Amino acid sequence: MSLLEISGTGERFLGKMIDGIGGVADDAFLALPKLLKPFTPKREIDRRTYEQQVDFYFDQGYVDQPEKFFQFTEMLPEYSVVSEIPFQTGVCREIVFPSHYLPRNPMIADQFLSFPENKTARLIHWAHGDAGRKTLVCLHGYMLGDPAQAEKMFKVKTLFEQGLDVALFITPFHWKRAPAGKMRRGIFLQPDDVVMTCECFGQAMHDLAQTLDILKDMGAGDIGLLGASLGGYNAALFACLTDRMAFAALMVPAVKFSGDFSPESARLPFHVDDAFQKRLNRVWTLHSPLNFYPKIPQNRILVVASRGDKLCPFVHVRDLCEKWGWPRHVFMTGGHWLVVNAGERGRAWYRFLAEMGFIEHR
Repeated sequence: MSLLEISGTGERFLGKMIDGIGGVADDAFLALPKLLKPFTPKREIDRRTYEQQVDFYFDQGYVDQPEKFFQFTEMLPEYSVVSEIPFQTGVCREIVFPSHYLPRNPMIADQFLSFPENKTARLIHWAHGDAGRKTLVCLHGYMLGDPAQAEKMFKVKTLFEQGLDVALFITPFHWKRAPAGKMRRGIFLQPDDVVMTCECFGQAMHDLAQTLDILKDMGAGDIGLLGASLGGYNAALFACLTDRMAFAALMVPAVKFSGDFSPESARLPFHVDDAFQKRLNRVWTLHSPLNFYPKIPQNRILVVASRGDKLCPFVHVRDLCEKWGWPRHVFMTGGHWLVVNAGERGRAWYRFLAEMGFIEHR
């Protein structure tokens, strides 16, 4: 074996070791639902009712043609600025508008619409104050959405200084849209209720489209999407449903929810046989980006993922890249949270922004 081959073998071994270390931090996060599972009450529903709810998506053809499930409207919602404070040389606004999303499934409509906080859609807008600014819409991760945290995570100050306006889309059932009770804060993803989860993604796509309409009405120029984790999933899905964005950047994106974030882990008050389990899985994955192809050009998609990621498993990201014909991508060493070569991610991201014409080349 040559010295070059030995060196290459050593680098691959080191990379795998670092991926494993990065996955340890992910394991700590994934351990929490396992620890809480014995103390989590089983969902109160009978099998016949749940089967009827699930079968609706088969009967309506949504499982076989998932693009038909999603609904957009051309009507611009009434929106208002409820707060505005100085930010850099501009302002930071909180904008609200009513979410007019109506669940496809009439059997769970009352339940879905019973959360008053979620009926008001929200976005945060860091704006320079003039029309025509290129705008970046950020999509946050699961159980996140606090603007102060998002401002740091997405490096809003740096983007703003580069001349961009930036907006944060608040995913349904997150931040101020979350139910009042702390035990309901994770309601967006419910492995024991694939029907509610499906409708959550339906609302997310509906409200995100309305967000872009509002930003355009306020004078925004070209709009790009940046999604992280669950936000990456939403950005990928949205890019498959419409071409109204200039680009989509997916950072450590979720692509398919599996393991403890899947119906196999659900606690239900009745036995689930293989046949019903398969139907549950098909509704659970109805909205996965793996079911679609993007409506924007391949060179306007950036995928950044970590090989050791256990929260958003790398195998699914690789499957998505393969299905989409290998858009530009950066595969890093490490896990979801712990990334060794984070600088590479930053360089790829700002290079992509420059190539998209959103910032000047650095």
